[in-house]
Amino acid sequence: MSNNLELSIVEKESDVTTFWKLFNNYINELSLNASIGDEFDRDYFYSDEYRDAIEELRIRDINPLRICFIQEEAMIGFLMYITYFDEGRKCFLMEYYIEPKYRNQGYGKLAYLKAEQFVRNEGALFIELTPTNEANERFWSSVGFEKSTDVDEDNKHYYRKSFEI
Repeated sequence: MSNNLELSIVEKESDVTTFWKLFNNYINELSLNASIGDEFDRDYFYSDEYRDAIEELRIRDINPLRICFIQEEAMIGFLMYITYFDEGRKCFLMEYYIEPKYRNQGYGKLAYLKAEQFVRNEGALFIELTPTNEANERFWSSVGFEKSTDVDEDNKHYYRKSFEI
């Protein structure tokens, strides 16, 4: 692994198409490994309804959803987040994916640390997320997230990491 990891925001239509191909890999894997919360609705994530909702969030003017590619020499993953500047400057990390062949080599941690710096520079004061399984819980705890007592609609605990100002 080199230290040449780059994050780039998806903006062009060709990037959106590339994202959805990578997203399909992610959903296939997630559907096999999700273990925390309610039953996983795989069909919803493949639906036009979901994709239209994501696109609407991505192109809106206020608090737009950001999709970032994680790249070294090749595309190794993506992340999706929204920073709610009107809700205490909370960044909600919706999805985070590293291709399986790049895992357990430090890419995930390095990519997260770059993403954290990126959202801090945008003005976020903290990041919040909901892990989908125990391996995810361990990873997010290892990069400084703490499990909260708050839960989402699927009864998953939020994990938070606040930034020192």
